[in-house]
Amino acid sequence: MKTKKSNSKKRSLLLFILAFTLIFSGSHLFTTTESTSATSYCVTDRCKEAEAAEKEATEKANNAAAAANTLNGEIERLKQEIKLYEARIIANRAKAADLKAEIEFNTAKLDLQRTALAKMLADVHFEGETDAIMILASSSSLSDFAEKQSRVETAKTQISISVQTIKALKEDLEKQKKEIDRIIADEELQQKAIEETKRREEELVRQYKSNAKAYSSAAAAARKVKENEIAEEIRRLNSSGVVGDGSNTYPKRNACPRDNLQYGFYGGYVCQCVSYTGWKVYERYGYRISAWGDAKNWPNSARRLGFRVDHNPEAGSVAISTGGAYGHAMWVESINRNGTINVSEYNNAYSSASGKPGDFGYRIGVSTSGLWFIHF
Repeated sequence: MKTKKSNSKKRSLLLFILAFTLIFSGSHLFTTTESTSATSYCVTDRCKEAEAAEKEATEKANNAAAAANTLNGEIERLKQEIKLYEARIIANRAKAADLKAEIEFNTAKLDLQRTALAKMLADVHFEGETDAIMILASSSSLSDFAEKQSRVETAKTQISISVQTIKALKEDLEKQKKEIDRIIADEELQQKAIEETKRREEELVRQYKSNAKAYSSAAAAARKVKENEIAEEIRRLNSSGVVGDGSNTYPKRNACPRDNLQYGFYGGYVCQCVSYTGWKVYERYGYRISAWGDAKNWPNSARRLGFRVDHNPEAGSVAISTGGAYGHAMWVESINRNGTINVSEYNNAYSSASGKPGDFGYRIGVSTSGLWFIHF
């Protein structure tokens, strides 16, 4: 229970740090400003590809955010968030490059227009204003003179309008570029904030894993103590008979005794007495024992399922000792003339082939006093 509470507290702390960072790094983490959403800025393929990458990263970030309900989910969400901002920065830089090129083009165009304007003004000045009499003299009529004068004025007006338009465009583009530069700088700051958050979270994860490893080690040590205590109790209560040699067909025999209590197998934990006898029942009768509990509970579990349970041993029956906290299960190999039985078993340190708990054992001449026998 302490492990679960500790993990819960760490998760709460993690979520608090994330929420605190997100609040003070800007509430618009997943919003897009007007200047960055306008696709009209992108004219090159590179810019469009960057914009598409930004969109894809946004979708991944949103998907990751929806799945961030675990510690690993939070890590993945932050990774996608950082990728999102990296994509946004690349996209914004591409837009800025496009704007810069457009500004340079319009600036050159403006210079040409200014040169043309200067020439035209000079022509108008020297040919129009100072020699108006000559224009009049060269005109066939007053209407021809008026038309020439009108053309000059129209040219002036058009040039003036063109200059003002280009100036306005240049000013607008420069403002847009400044805005994008500001957005890039802002998003770079946000990315740094997210990376810092990620660093903090990774530190929490490392701490969590370290604690989890410590908890796991503590659990393993406690489990080992428990195994030894169980084995000692079984040895004390089931030490009758003479240790002998027998055939071991248990499928997990090569994993024992080191794999004790790791997972359920034929009615019990691997390398334990109930798992071994459960296997022997399946091997001989094809019946798979499931959820019968500790060995001491097997007689009642068997009765409820209609199996015969008594004090009469038979070869191929399961012998149950109900003494102690867990009891002990054995497989009856044969009956001796004096009424004792020969049994094979697991997790009895008295008969263990290796001398360790959780290993195969064989006993000859075991007393049947106090034992229950389950018949299949």
